[in-house]
Amino acid sequence: MNRLYYIIKKEILEIARDYTSFLMLIIMPVAFILVMSLSMQALFQAHSKFKINILVVDHDKSGESRTFLDIIKKIKNLSITELGDGTSIEQLSHNILKSDNKFALVLNKSFSRYVKDLNKGTDSTPVTMLVEPTMQTLTQLVIKNQLEMELSKFRLNTFFNKNAEILSYAGINKNTVIKSIEGVLQTTYVYKNKNESIIPNAAQKSVPAWLVFSMYFLIIPISTIFHTEKNNGTLLRLRSINIKSRYLIVGKIFSYYIISLIQVVCMLSVGRYIVPLLGGDTIQFGNSYFGLFLIASCIGINAISYGLFMSLISKNVQVASGAGIVLIIILAAIGGIMVPKFIMPAFMQNLSNISPLSWGMEGFLDIMLRNGTVVDIMPECLFLISTSCIMLVITGVLLKKKII
Repeated sequence: MNRLYYIIKKEILEIARDYTSFLMLIIMPVAFILVMSLSMQALFQAHSKFKINILVVDHDKSGESRTFLDIIKKIKNLSITELGDGTSIEQLSHNILKSDNKFALVLNKSFSRYVKDLNKGTDSTPVTMLVEPTMQTLTQLVIKNQLEMELSKFRLNTFFNKNAEILSYAGINKNTVIKSIEGVLQTTYVYKNKNESIIPNAAQKSVPAWLVFSMYFLIIPISTIFHTEKNNGTLLRLRSINIKSRYLIVGKIFSYYIISLIQVVCMLSVGRYIVPLLGGDTIQFGNSYFGLFLIASCIGINAISYGLFMSLISKNVQVASGAGIVLIIILAAIGGIMVPKFIMPAFMQNLSNISPLSWGMEGFLDIMLRNGTVVDIMPECLFLISTSCIMLVITGVLLKKKII
């Protein structure tokens, strides 16, 4: 035990000397949390002030087109800017490409005829929507469906007003029919523990993902450890006093495990207390603090094991740090950190199961967003610990050969 104590002391002293790297491991994740939580704020707020600008050209100039414009101007999160009737499609397209506007609507001259006649099809294209090519498809669909819904309601309302007397004899109530279109779907969030619900927000969804991603950047200092110790003669001196490889590995795991927990505490604290001060949403930690500690510990050990493994299998410092970081970015991409897994192709969703970052993120989400317990994160913990053990066994074998 004395040997292990002095090995741990040596590691802590070396980390303390390289305090700039230690600070970067804290500052960088904190920056991730702040930037991503605040930048994604509008996407998750139910009453966000975020607005999508839409340019509108009314070629129809009818009472129906004016009424429809008044309706869509009242839609939250849409900002309508009308341009002159003489604006052509080419001018409108040029305006979109040269400005911050991503959408445009053209109410064509057939708009009023389409609204008045329910039997009239869409052959004449009453409305044309122009979209800037870089806009995400999901955003396009949301805007398109919202506008189509408003147009359908307006068209139906016009039909009822035109035929009110006849329809009243048939016992058809306009208000009942129109209102029945709205509120058909009710959104209910599904939680593993129904006693307490957590409303999803930007911080609640982004913090776990970037927390996991940042923890694996421990590879930056860890991947160079054995190369540095070999070059400065530390491994040779340790071999001379018969230090076992397992002591070296345990000492490094313990030292960097403390750093990983400090990372977690700092990032969760920023999400809980700092982000709200800057106008963002706060995060909730869930109902199981031990579960949160357990999944954080498993991720930290897995990240450290990965760093030690990369340090041993690489030929030099450049390969260790460079290849290690690139692989982490790839694992983050396929693991759903950067792109949600549900929009990936089926084979990519299956491939994400090989990424430890995916398992780590799901573990955090189980606790922080789904109100899960320790039982719920057992699969994630078992995967992370088992892969850690595999990497540590290989690391131990390779390190023993270097020391001997």
